[in-house]
Amino acid sequence: MTRRNVFGLPLLFWGLWLALLILWMGRFVISFMSMYLVKDLHVDAGAAGTIVSMYGFGGIFGCLFGGSLSDRFGRQAMIISGEIGAAIMLIILSFIHDPFTMGAMLLVYGAISSIPTPAIAAYIADVVPIRAQKRAYTLQTWAVNFGFAIGPIIANQLVKISYTLMFYAEAVILVVATGLLILFFHEARRLGGGDRRAAGAAVVATESHDGTQDDGKPQVSMMANYRRALTDWPFMSMVVLMFGYTIAYFQLTSGLPIALTQLGMGTDQYSVLLTINGGMLCLLQIPSLAVFNRMSNTRVLVLGMLITAVGYSFQIGATTWHGFAIAAALWTFGELGTFPIAATTVANLAPAEARGTYQGLYNLVWSLSNGAAPLVGGWIIGGFGSRTLWIFCTAMFLLVAAGLYLTKGARERAVARNLREADLAQ
Repeated sequence: MTRRNVFGLPLLFWGLWLALLILWMGRFVISFMSMYLVKDLHVDAGAAGTIVSMYGFGGIFGCLFGGSLSDRFGRQAMIISGEIGAAIMLIILSFIHDPFTMGAMLLVYGAISSIPTPAIAAYIADVVPIRAQKRAYTLQTWAVNFGFAIGPIIANQLVKISYTLMFYAEAVILVVATGLLILFFHEARRLGGGDRRAAGAAVVATESHDGTQDDGKPQVSMMANYRRALTDWPFMSMVVLMFGYTIAYFQLTSGLPIALTQLGMGTDQYSVLLTINGGMLCLLQIPSLAVFNRMSNTRVLVLGMLITAVGYSFQIGATTWHGFAIAAALWTFGELGTFPIAATTVANLAPAEARGTYQGLYNLVWSLSNGAAPLVGGWIIGGFGSRTLWIFCTAMFLLVAAGLYLTKGARERAVARNLREADLAQ
């Protein structure tokens, strides 16, 4: 099983890919949380942004430790424990009606649900050869986007009955997908035999009494991995720049629903915008890979940032749903290459023994932005209006594009070095 390929990628990748597809079809609670707080719990826009931001701040802990723990104890343990824990937290959240308590529990939920994220990204780098990783991360992004396109449709029907139903539905989907993952990992161990390298740390490592892992390799040092990542300039510059990108990008799920609500629109209009975004990505993500393969990673990223800036700038003057729909189509084109190529770049930069740590620090950016974006969006909309928010986002995308271009030399040299080392190791 560990050696067989399907469509040029190992079965070890496709098992995880299928589970991700199911998982992301159920990731809709946070996207609708702002509307839930405003409409059902009668919280004002500014407070709603603060409450939702707790989810992102909780993710800081999950990403910070989830990746390094997956280097130490294996990918499987972090993925399964995180998904089951998230399902339990969703049930707890469904019973909470006090805004302050909701914020505290979202902090815990964010921490638990983000634990699998860096482990999943590192797992893909473990099992997929480095020169095929651009394709693997693009397919991973496709699975996420397909789920993101379907999820809002499901959630919109659920909230028409009761907002509480969306909590239960997502919890059930998490449990089902995790059950499939448990079966998959079991089969990977049974059929993979002793080829632990091909299994890519999917099997949890156990220590022997002499401080080595069960395959005879030296025990992973979490602190050494953190020091290595934090002093890696090409990697850390990428992390800082992507933080700027994500804090603007995540206005999609924080600032945008509030702006639409203020214009008299509701969940129907918002869910269709999300479906437009996810649907276009599903249709265009894989065909666009042929174009990306002829371009450097930096060129794809810079071009994506510029197109995204055009899309968000279009929202500055939008006052109708059709205006926002056109803007969504524009920034979706920019998003096509940003997520998978950024993930591929990080994977290419990370040393094998520290992949989880690198992915954890990179995904920390997303958690920080998930926390900061609702605060920024709610504060700007509350004090200056949504038009100012879209101006801020447009400027941020342009700054990030410039930063990626200026730092491309060190990053591309580091990736080229790792590619040479991977070729020599074969």
